[in-house]
Amino acid sequence: MRLLQKMRRAPVVTLAALALLAGLTTTGNAAPVNVNDSTLATPPSSVGTLGIGWRMSSKRDTAMYSGPGLSTPRIGTAWRGDNLGVACQILDSNNKRLVLAIERPGRNGVQWANTAGYIWADDIDGDTSFLPPCSSIGRDLRPSRDTAMYSGPGLSTPRIGTAWAGELVNGICKITDNKGKRLVLGRHLAGRNGVQWANTAGYIWDDDIADNTDALPDCGLA
Repeated sequence: MRLLQKMRRAPVVTLAALALLAGLTTTGNAAPVNVNDSTLATPPSSVGTLGIGWRMSSKRDTAMYSGPGLSTPRIGTAWRGDNLGVACQILDSNNKRLVLAIERPGRNGVQWANTAGYIWADDIDGDTSFLPPCSSIGRDLRPSRDTAMYSGPGLSTPRIGTAWAGELVNGICKITDNKGKRLVLGRHLAGRNGVQWANTAGYIWDDDIADNTDALPDCGLA
């Protein structure tokens, strides 16, 4: 898979509409809407996103983490000014706020396009307080077997964790790699004591998920 493979642009749809059709929230709360819908009142910083979440950028080069904490493994970088698809917010054990985001462009020879991870909210350029909690988006999925979680949308990208068979994964969106294989961006909720942090986020091969993922929204493209 080429590092900055251009992928087929997905049609823009609203998460609100998808939620009505497929029940994308795990709590019954309204899912975040896609801000391309110009009829909606949304913060200015959220206008113009493609795929999930809201389009934002970081105000400095900043780390991306596999889990919701600054001491979890670093899996990438969000470069200043790059397009980020920011999906939700979460608090770590020290009450520091992080956001789960997709770093769209990547860097040739350095980082894959659409690398996903948590970013410290203080490093995001603009207000993030309106973002939904990560626990309120997505849908429950379960892997059919122990399977890898990857930092990017491809089976050749760095492995950052494991989703264990039968354990709950919060499926957020789907994406297709350059070989036509579908992956799902999800959070493995439970983690493993001494092995993996709770809420570790990464891409999972769709064939290893027991549930149907057709109704998940598209993650979006670089």
